[in-house]
Amino acid sequence: MREQCKVRGHLCLLVVEHGAPPPDQLSLYEDWVRPPIVQEDLQARVRQLAARAVLKSKPVLDPAGILYFKDSSVTLSLTQCEMLAPLVARYGQIIYRTELREILEHSGSSSSSNALDLHVMRLRRRLQVVGLAVRNVWGRGFVLEPL
Repeated sequence: MREQCKVRGHLCLLVVEHGAPPPDQLSLYEDWVRPPIVQEDLQARVRQLAARAVLKSKPVLDPAGILYFKDSSVTLSLTQCEMLAPLVARYGQIIYRTELREILEHSGSSSSSNALDLHVMRLRRRLQVVGLAVRNVWGRGFVLEPL
């Protein structure tokens, strides 16, 4: 059953008998307890699992320059991280071209329209690996969304 849950991406709370070793490798969707289980503890574990699953549905950019989305990750350059930060923070919303141009300007890169388009093109290529796309909103800016 554990393998079926893993394949389907379902949450899985493992009940481990006393004396049995705890599971070695847990996925993001798994947790474990030992019986007897107090109802409040069980509910807290289930809530924690559900919160992890929600986090997994949105991209997360860590300080080391790694973007996580679902079960994938990709390493990004410093400039790509700086450009991606507002797109991740406002996932699914428009980020205006002027905001991204200001980021390029502060990073010391050229902030021309062509330079921005080149950086976005490179970012798009990197994000395909994790199943994300930067969609152009004509005349306004960009939106980060799943492929």
